[in-house]
Amino acid sequence: MYNEIKNKLNKLINKDIFIVIDEGRSRKRKEKAVIKGVYNRIFTIKVNDLLMSFSYSDLICKTITLLTM
Repeated sequence: MYNEIKNKLNKLINKDIFIVIDEGRSRKRKEKAVIKGVYNRIFTIKVNDLLMSFSYSDLICKTITLLTM
């Protein structure tokens, strides 16, 4: 499962996407972002000049959602 996610993320490197971040208590934030790197256990996303890292389980558990443009 992780390899499938890594392959999909590798295709999106340096492309514009939207990220929806579940902040808890029924709060969600949608931001324009760019995937910068895909690594063994994490991937990095640049949001508003801030580099953030997430694990693949964040995608599986729907803590974050990635939407392509």
